[in-house]
Amino acid sequence: MQNLRNTLAKYYPLSDEAKQLLLPTLEPLPMKKGEVVIPELYESPYVFFIEQGAIKTYNIDEKGNKEVVWFGFEGDLCFSLSVYFDISPVLETCEMLEDGLLYRGDVRFFRQLHQTHLAWANWARCFAEVHLVQLFQEIDEHRPLNAKERYLSLIKQRPHIQRRAPLKDIASYLGVSPVTISRFRKEMK
Repeated sequence: MQNLRNTLAKYYPLSDEAKQLLLPTLEPLPMKKGEVVIPELYESPYVFFIEQGAIKTYNIDEKGNKEVVWFGFEGDLCFSLSVYFDISPVLETCEMLEDGLLYRGDVRFFRQLHQTHLAWANWARCFAEVHLVQLFQEIDEHRPLNAKERYLSLIKQRPHIQRRAPLKDIASYLGVSPVTISRFRKEMK
């Protein structure tokens, strides 16, 4: 539960009492590589804290190819945007990249904490701010980069991704072919 505690602490300093409002409600959920955490169009009633392992989120394009849009690792949260934000179901699937351990909690209870406890409201605000800023930085920084520069930026930010995510998933995330990633790797050696 150490990664979970670190996750909570990295966004906003919660008191032990505030943490205890959530921690006892979470259920440990061992997962195997390839298991689907949240299926496409499923409005999952859970928020998942990644204690151990890695997750990818992808959608299927019109040709039937998987387009990876996000990687999650220890300390990240995974949840159904449609339930959390009351929007239409999202065409994305979350799947385990490796065996792991998630902590699962009720997303409605999690949202209720944000609505009824100031510390949790501040935590949620800081969480949203951090991820919004990261999203805009990623968009702004990667827009002018060529494929090799995007790859180098990704492995600089997340050096562990090369050993934990399949080459085809990294290529999909970057919008290039697996052959292109292989060529970049050979050039780097």
